[in-house]
Amino acid sequence: MIDAFYIFTKGGLLLWSTQLVKVKGNPLDRLIKEVLLEERVGETFANIDAYNLKWKLLNEMDIFFVVVYQGILQMAYLEGLLAMVAKEFVQHVGNSFGNGLTIKHVDFDQDFLRCRQRADKDLKEARRQGGMRSFADTKKGAEVQKTREEKGLPATSSKKGKSGGADDKDEDDEDDADASKVAEARGKLGAKSKAKKEADPATAEKPKKGKEARHWDGGKVSKSLMQELDFSKNKPDDDADLAAKQAEFLGSGDENFDAEVESLSSGSEDEAKDTGEQEQEQGRVGGLFKSLTRGVKNLTGGAVLGEEDLEPILKKFKTELMTRNVAAEVADKLSDSVRRSLVGKTTGRFTTMASTVKQALKESMETLLTPKKSIDVLRAALAAKNAGRVYTIVFLGVNGVGKSTNLAKVAYYLKHKGGLNVLICACDTFRAGAVEQLKTHSRCLDVPLFERGYGKDPADIAKNAIAHAKSNGHDVVLVDTAGRMQDNEPLMRALAKLVAINTPDLVLFVGEALVGNDAIDQVTKFNRSLVDLSADPRNPRGIDGMLLTKYDTVDDKVGAALSMVYVTGQPVVFVGTGQKYTHLRKMQAKEVVRTLLG
Repeated sequence: MIDAFYIFTKGGLLLWSTQLVKVKGNPLDRLIKEVLLEERVGETFANIDAYNLKWKLLNEMDIFFVVVYQGILQMAYLEGLLAMVAKEFVQHVGNSFGNGLTIKHVDFDQDFLRCRQRADKDLKEARRQGGMRSFADTKKGAEVQKTREEKGLPATSSKKGKSGGADDKDEDDEDDADASKVAEARGKLGAKSKAKKEADPATAEKPKKGKEARHWDGGKVSKSLMQELDFSKNKPDDDADLAAKQAEFLGSGDENFDAEVESLSSGSEDEAKDTGEQEQEQGRVGGLFKSLTRGVKNLTGGAVLGEEDLEPILKKFKTELMTRNVAAEVADKLSDSVRRSLVGKTTGRFTTMASTVKQALKESMETLLTPKKSIDVLRAALAAKNAGRVYTIVFLGVNGVGKSTNLAKVAYYLKHKGGLNVLICACDTFRAGAVEQLKTHSRCLDVPLFERGYGKDPADIAKNAIAHAKSNGHDVVLVDTAGRMQDNEPLMRALAKLVAINTPDLVLFVGEALVGNDAIDQVTKFNRSLVDLSADPRNPRGIDGMLLTKYDTVDDKVGAALSMVYVTGQPVVFVGTGQKYTHLRKMQAKEVVRTLLG
């Protein structure tokens, strides 16, 4: 049974709706914000606020038809209902829609009731035919069974008691006789093996020795040895080592940090001009699409786009995206979204079919990558400082992606760009050398480090660090966590505990720009673990944004950014472009789109 049905335009105008059962919450609003505006039209199904939503887009009129229901309904039934309602609605409004006129209210109740009745009738008919097929299959199986019995072949079913009587008894006797023969043969074989081992002592099994325990200083670890092994309490390096590390991470001092971080923001207009000039030089369709559309039907002006026209272009487009590190699943869904939004559309005057597809793809990807909320970390930290709060950022991710180094870059950015008093918190109490690595960064940055050594509870260390920051006048706390694989539930539970207890202002997932399909698995499972293992199920906390490392090593293979944003709906806040502290930039959607489309 369906709960509600909505008909609205792409512009957000609600044309008609009905609620057969009162809908709790705002699943329709969330569908529009989290799915339709995120260029996920191609999926046509979503689960939001304990409701299932299925929709259909009518491109000719730019209208969405959405059905809301709970439980399980056959997809064929829902698709049939949506198709009937769409057809009936088009006939109902006639030519009054789509010619510049707006419809504020449509009396569609009786038409919708007829569509429901027809859909319910079709469903009952399908179920009846399915039941008849099931009965026919059962009858056919019985006939096959009877034929096998007549020929003296064993029965196909292992269940007993249906043919009854002497037949079952004879079969049981035969089974018992076979079992006794097998047992007798096994006994003889075992006796022969035992006699052989007794005759040849060399082949006899030797008793296994247990693993010998390692002893330190006569079986006890001395206190002095423990102090030697705990490098977190070592004395700081001398001035020469510090100078060498500063030269490694800070460079010669000639680099302009502001220009590096803001390069894309300040240069977006110049990039747009350059892009326009390149397109003029290459013609209407250049770069990637020039090769993609070679040999494809090229209609100019007034052409109605159909499935057969879009399929060859989008197929090559998906292949090209996957070669540039976009996950296959994301490439499929993105192309399906573009296809559904274009089928039935008419190309503009003096506009080729290929350029129409290119523009739709460009707009779709830019919409997807453009943040839907403010991700200005510096502004948010300054606002928290003015409000008398400590701004907290937690960095998390898999092993070896560069969390500690990029945490140091963010610390440098906040300190030198915003003049903020930063505190680094070492919550990686598992990996050997993690505390020492952060200690080196803190000395190079001249930023204090809060650490409690190894083997302690990371959630408790972060809590104490935030309290220490409040009492000592620090503005920002950057929390480093241990790297962990996304399938390690105990470690993911500990991470969820840290986030739940300390409620940071920003949870940043640190991932590599080098990964392709694995990017989806990593970020999806991290986000799901934080939500599912949250201490407060009513208000779970997931990933708020992402930081992509090694962005300078991928050339045009920047598809991981698109994949991560697509599956999480969260923006990429920073990209790391090198080893130095100044090698940190803000990602711009137009840059990624231009790189991917060529």
